[in-house]
Amino acid sequence: MCGIIGIENNENAAVLTSAGLLTLQHRGEESAGITISGREKMRTFKAMGLVSRIFNEEILLNKLPGTVAIGHVRYTTSSKSSLINAQPFQISCIHGNISVAHNGNITNFSKIKELLFKKGAIFNHTSDTEILLHLIAMSKGSLADIIANSLRKLEGAFSLVILKDRTLIGARDSNGFRPLVLGKIENSYIISSESAAVEVIGGKYIRDIKPGEIIVIEDGQIKKSLIYNYNKTKRQTSCIFEQVYFSRPDSIMFEQTVKEARVKMGEYLAQQMKNIKADIVMPVPDTGYFAALGFSRTSGILFENGFIRNHYVGRSFIKPSQNLRNLTATLKLRPIGEVVNGKEIILIDDSIVRGTTSKRLINVLKEAGAKKIHFALSCPPIIGPCYYGIDTPSREHLIAANNSVEKIKKYLNVNSLIFLSLDNLVKACSSGNKKSDVFCVACFTGKYPTKISKIA
Repeated sequence: MCGIIGIENNENAAVLTSAGLLTLQHRGEESAGITISGREKMRTFKAMGLVSRIFNEEILLNKLPGTVAIGHVRYTTSSKSSLINAQPFQISCIHGNISVAHNGNITNFSKIKELLFKKGAIFNHTSDTEILLHLIAMSKGSLADIIANSLRKLEGAFSLVILKDRTLIGARDSNGFRPLVLGKIENSYIISSESAAVEVIGGKYIRDIKPGEIIVIEDGQIKKSLIYNYNKTKRQTSCIFEQVYFSRPDSIMFEQTVKEARVKMGEYLAQQMKNIKADIVMPVPDTGYFAALGFSRTSGILFENGFIRNHYVGRSFIKPSQNLRNLTATLKLRPIGEVVNGKEIILIDDSIVRGTTSKRLINVLKEAGAKKIHFALSCPPIIGPCYYGIDTPSREHLIAANNSVEKIKKYLNVNSLIFLSLDNLVKACSSGNKKSDVFCVACFTGKYPTKISKIA
């Protein structure tokens, strides 16, 4: 999972892009980068670490002059965590200087890479994004045609911002797996992974970029918008886990904020658990917060914050190794004894993936004196790996793929274990008035909307 943003026709492009990346930091904490153009020669600055540590005033004002910029924050899914794979990727080719930032996973990466090798292509990165640069360099025609022809060869998930001279391009795969939105600030257009980043930097959300759409923007005007891969039999399959976990609560998806969707998840959980009584309902911060709030409102059970969170520790799920995830979970959350001691608790989290973090949290609650714990998840059991940009590459790492609910309950040592049903999750995420088939739910069903090739 990654976060991307682009802004054009703006004298403060670098500063606004950096601010947007800071807003999208939850989507990736390993590296960050910005490419800027429009005034001097195109240049890219990127490094490992958090946005606030990389882009200081000296770099933004003196080393990144320009009026058009794209930015990227990265969390590893299909390649190594290293500076060489930090984005954006910038190249010089027959079409000029081009830079690309990508969110998603290209599922036919290995197949295309092999074909490009045979044509003499040289690869400098292990990231799947690099194949797009090679395809662009080998294509002919107008800028929009070059990008469209290149994207038609790709399968899987890709939301993109592309920079060429003063031109900003946004593109989304025809399934619409990963979010991408269009916004505006004064005479400048913004393209971003989430609407929250548009609004934080002072812009206004206009609309989602459509699945299969390419949008070309220059000098404050939309020069072209086209659907590059129209197929009337192909349906949208946007990742539902964006609303469960990844996206910011104040971002807009499917005509409601993510916060509203999570509150509804909690309301539906309360309906499923109406026979379970408890003293308090409490969230696992932060993504369990709004589901717990919805649960409390519906059930009448007192809402309590029972954990103190260390906000200087990042998100445990998006750490690149299990050892780091374990350490992060221990450092991040500590129970408040006076809240949990002697209490029967309904504990709400967004999901259970590997199970290790949940087990640690339940253990520390028991050590703090919790009498009973009912563990509720605001999504169904995750039984399938994600090939579209989330770090669940194999079934062996998914606790629900290899164990029954009863076995997981015993492993976690909880009094009950309840998952939100798939039907209720879809209703919560779709504002109640959308077709249920607009989501990718493969991680819950094992049924994938595209063919899956081997991913390097």
